[in-house]
Amino acid sequence: MTKSITLPSGKIATVRPGRGYDLLQAQLKAKTSEEIPYALIAELTEIDGQKLVYEDILELDLSDVIALQAELSGKFQTTAQQTVEKTNRETVVPFNSPTPKA
Repeated sequence: MTKSITLPSGKIATVRPGRGYDLLQAQLKAKTSEEIPYALIAELTEIDGQKLVYEDILELDLSDVIALQAELSGKFQTTAQQTVEKTNRETVVPFNSPTPKA
């Protein structure tokens, strides 16, 4: 679901849900692995109705970039946290269970 947020600068950002294709495009456009998050923001975000390119993200106010990073990382953290919680529940071994012998 597409989400609109007001950035600290007052601009309106629209962030759409990503797909694997978007990540691949970001990886291809980034020059280094450190630049992938910025390229991914460009793939998924419009600001004030304008589609962005990677270099546009680098020119935004720092507070806007941080807000966009937080928006995107929040989506991934929720998924990652659910995965960790599910994994932890599945691997819990009762304290009094017998120890497997080799």
